[in-house]
Amino acid sequence: MHHRQTKSMRQPISARRRLTQKGVEALEFALFATVMAPALIWMFTSGMNFLRFNKANDTTRAAALMYVKGTDMLVLGTQEIIQRLGEGLDLKVDDGAAAPTEAQSYSRGSGLIILSQVQYVGSVTCPSGCTNYGKYVFMHRAYIGNKSLAVDDNPVSSALGNPSNGSWNSTTGIVTNPHGDSGAQVNSSFATTWPTNGGLGDGQIAYVVEAYFSGTFGTGQFNGNGIYTRIIM
Repeated sequence: MHHRQTKSMRQPISARRRLTQKGVEALEFALFATVMAPALIWMFTSGMNFLRFNKANDTTRAAALMYVKGTDMLVLGTQEIIQRLGEGLDLKVDDGAAAPTEAQSYSRGSGLIILSQVQYVGSVTCPSGCTNYGKYVFMHRAYIGNKSLAVDDNPVSSALGNPSNGSWNSTTGIVTNPHGDSGAQVNSSFATTWPTNGGLGDGQIAYVVEAYFSGTFGTGQFNGNGIYTRIIM
């Protein structure tokens, strides 16, 4: 007698499971994407802003190195070099329509670089005493970019303050009477970063370059305040 073997007609468990769970994977993916989307967006915007911050910092440092080496930062050619270094940050300079010695209209773009030479006035610098004895003063000030720049509707300004118009020559950038004109004094709150004991010495000059850039990518940790970076040499 021969026995005929018959195969079971039942479907494998995995096949039955696929039939009963059809579409569940898509639902799970949709739920996962809903939960993870804010995190992915935050990672993307933060990453883009981090790249912008690095670019801003590199541009500021390059301007500081040129400034320390005595480069005329008011000349159009110099400003165009800085503009190219800051490509993508919307730092604007004029195309030569203005006079070469005053190349900027200071009204375009979304970036501003402020360059300052600061000196501490002590007994060696001013042995007979003067108005700014014991003070930090501006020796030189120059701008690259938009002096009317506002970030989050707030006009930006240097943490050092500004030399008064009466003491500062906007064409050359030179402060004409830094030791005798009180209008040449650096903001007192910022001056505390250079204590007289062990900080900037009597007669020494520090080069301070500050940069502001508005229009950050999205929100996140940089929010509407844009980017501010400062280099002191």
